[in-house]
Amino acid sequence: MSHKSNNKPIEAIGRTNLLAIAEDITQRTKDITEYLQANGYPQPTLSADSVAHPETVEYVVLYGKLKSSLEDLKYLVEGPKRHFRELCCHGYELAAIQVALEFNFFEIVPLEGQISIEDLAEKAGVDIDRTQRIVRLLVTEFIFQEPTLGYIAHSPSSYLLHVDEEIRSTLHYTLDEMLKAASATADNVKASPLKYNSALTPFTTRHGIPIFNFYEKDTRRSIRFAKAMAGWSKLNLNINALKEAFPWNELKGTVVDVGGGSGKVSITLAQTFPDLKFIVQDSVDMHVAGQSLLTDETRDRVSFMQHSFFNPQPVGDAAAFILRACALNWSDSDVVTMFRSLVPGLERSEPTTPLLINDLVLPPQGTLTRDFERGLRQIDLIMLVGFGGKLRTQSEFAVLLKEADERYEIRNFYPEGLMGLLEVYLRR
Repeated sequence: MSHKSNNKPIEAIGRTNLLAIAEDITQRTKDITEYLQANGYPQPTLSADSVAHPETVEYVVLYGKLKSSLEDLKYLVEGPKRHFRELCCHGYELAAIQVALEFNFFEIVPLEGQISIEDLAEKAGVDIDRTQRIVRLLVTEFIFQEPTLGYIAHSPSSYLLHVDEEIRSTLHYTLDEMLKAASATADNVKASPLKYNSALTPFTTRHGIPIFNFYEKDTRRSIRFAKAMAGWSKLNLNINALKEAFPWNELKGTVVDVGGGSGKVSITLAQTFPDLKFIVQDSVDMHVAGQSLLTDETRDRVSFMQHSFFNPQPVGDAAAFILRACALNWSDSDVVTMFRSLVPGLERSEPTTPLLINDLVLPPQGTLTRDFERGLRQIDLIMLVGFGGKLRTQSEFAVLLKEADERYEIRNFYPEGLMGLLEVYLRR
């Protein structure tokens, strides 16, 4: 007697009719078109400068629903064998992007117009054979266009990499350091199947040194890493919860941005809230990258201080402390040390001074769409590969805070897309 399994993915149950899914795609496409029209956004095109898409929650929801239906249809049409074939070949497409980044293809191709493959190869210093093979693979992934045989022009994706150094740095660091580290994940787990931490990571297995020590020894890559983190924020980590949920207008004085990198977030907040001053604490190389981000209106209100968040907080009398996108980079024991190190600063500040933990906070399991969960799970694995870190739920954050100091208490939680905001106080 045959036995039929009912262990189908939740979203796949009842979604195996090709025409029904296609009709759903049509309706969801209409929903997006109508939303763009109603809110004054331009319709997306394949022209090179068509890169602006809404960052609103409403658009993200509409996009996510359409993408899920598109993926359902694609998977049903291609089947598992072609699906695995495509997955296996993604690495080679990433290899092509890596070459294009390393040899400045994105900057060499002019912003407008086109360039011959021969001229591109000559300016990049790469032979014509490999140049054309690289760019023609990328063209099939909407990266570059070949409008005339033998001539390359920008697509919306390559145009974005031409004009945005921070996002370009994100891709370059990902492929130059992290992809190589990811390839060592199985070796790392084999070497230590029951334990991991910030020093025992696939990054260490591949590069021979933990990630932050790696950047301490390589100034060029460290500066690129700082720019990459700013680019990563554009791609993933919006500051809506931090900027809009918390009542910044009620604060007076100086906000301390602990582990604030290049200061991108503090500079943005300073532009929005002109009565506040900010101290950005991080490494010297991060601050070098941050100097170029300062504007005339923020230069006198955003300063930089070299400080590790594992050392006792030296600043007191603060209006607030920000810890943004830091905890996810570290193991539980390291995060406890991080939280404990902030206690001296909070003790020397008013009891009303908040610790604002702006991080990726995992929603309860089973409440996520497939697309949203994939994004979170990808970031979770990035943290594991590079840092020995992880994404956490609100309750997991609460446990680590109490372990650091029993007086910590979470008074508010503001979920906002991928990034949530925990409003934490030190009880007196």
